[in-house]
Amino acid sequence: MFQWDAGNTNKNVKHGVQDWEIEEALLDQRALRTKRIQVGGEVRYELLGRARTSGKYLRVIYTLRQDAEGNLLIRPISAVEMTPTQKRRYQRR
Repeated sequence: MFQWDAGNTNKNVKHGVQDWEIEEALLDQRALRTKRIQVGGEVRYELLGRARTSGKYLRVIYTLRQDAEGNLLIRPISAVEMTPTQKRRYQRR
């Protein structure tokens, strides 16, 4: 379901965010997808979600890919804690 490698894992750790927190935020039932961004030939999405276990409010950038069998994969690109404005927007949902 999630596609991880050293590139995206190391980047998130330097922001104080663990992989499992990103997965929880992406699976958050109250998550809010806020943007669709075209970067080169890839479509990326911005999502505001909460990691339930740690309580962190996260802004996650991710893309969708398919593996060789055609299964959908979520590839997190980066994650940081939400700004106060983003947190208010998420909480108003």
